[in-house]
Amino acid sequence: MYCLKLKYQLKKMDNYFLVYNYITSETVIAFKEKKAEYNTLKDVLYYGEKTLDSPRISECKIMEYLLSKEPELFNNYEEEKSRVLLNIVRDYTEFFLPYFISTEVLEEYLIFAEEVINEGRKFNINLLLGDMFPNVSDFVSKLPFVIISDVQGKEKANLLIATQEKIDELKGSTPDYILALGCKANKLEVGPLVNVTKFEIPHFRESLYEETKVMHHEELLVCFFLERILFIQLFNLYNKMRHNEFFPTRNKVCINRMDLQGYNEPVTLYPKYLTGQVV
Repeated sequence: MYCLKLKYQLKKMDNYFLVYNYITSETVIAFKEKKAEYNTLKDVLYYGEKTLDSPRISECKIMEYLLSKEPELFNNYEEEKSRVLLNIVRDYTEFFLPYFISTEVLEEYLIFAEEVINEGRKFNINLLLGDMFPNVSDFVSKLPFVIISDVQGKEKANLLIATQEKIDELKGSTPDYILALGCKANKLEVGPLVNVTKFEIPHFRESLYEETKVMHHEELLVCFFLERILFIQLFNLYNKMRHNEFFPTRNKVCINRMDLQGYNEPVTLYPKYLTGQVV
């Protein structure tokens, strides 16, 4: 299945369709087609003809024309795992485009993302959630760029997701990044995401733990935040985008369980060099 490479975007100006290169800021090819519908053509070029329930002749003919005219614009994704991964990477790439700090870091990200897609690569995640978030494990395991690995496994994971209580109980070696989840009587907490090679693991204190149950729809809300945080972290986007203070690196996202209003709450992190440990 052929799809446009990530660095190319479909645009429409007046009655013309344009295939635009993010990196060079140039239009690679332009054409006019009155019968084609923009969003449908976009889906065909971005995700392949198989995304259409009932393929439209105009859009498919344009795809065939572009393939014959400019085959270097496309990648061929033969494996299902690569096609599924392409969908989520393309969606997030489109969304994050305005936030990249330069074309250089955008190009660096696109090269890395293409490699992940072509290889069908998955990042290793450890989970220590106990019974508090029964549906989060299932959600994370279904993300096309994630594989859940054993905490005691030989291969070091890219990240650990754990409840605040489990984090306070941690002993021994851990992945370089830890993400905390918490549930209080009045709020849900996602984060902070901590680089434990540079910072001490924060203590959440056992006195704050509460016997409370997370409702199913609340877990779905937590999963929404988790997917975005994991994508940004695992695809190395934190230092490549501006306004990344809105994502929970040294903050935790709090969601009021009554009205579902969200806000950031800072968590104090202490660099390891202040405690005499080597960074």
